[in-house]
Amino acid sequence: MNRKEKFNQLEVVKKALIRNGLIDKVTIGAYLMENYVGKRTLHIKCTWDETYKGFSEDRPFYTKVTDKIEEINKYFSGRVFAAGIVQRKDWILASEADRQAYLESDKYAHPAMYRA
Repeated sequence: MNRKEKFNQLEVVKKALIRNGLIDKVTIGAYLMENYVGKRTLHIKCTWDETYKGFSEDRPFYTKVTDKIEEINKYFSGRVFAAGIVQRKDWILASEADRQAYLESDKYAHPAMYRA
């Protein structure tokens, strides 16, 4: 995959985020990072805030940044990468209070199963 094809895949992800209204909540970028063999290659990175259930009573919930990173190589598909983020669309767009209520409602609650 040449450089132009790699950036075309980045555009596929960006358009999917725009189409689903996530572009304001999800940060997208392309970075040179080391892959599994130590070679610096182009990677795609998306970040967003997510609420998690805590294990202590003084801090039952916490919010942290979630990263999704993948190397853009001949096996990379922008559609599949974007689908992993879009399936959490309702969760990412929900308010923190709604997320906390959902996590309290079911001890096996998972962000991908959340529906607004």
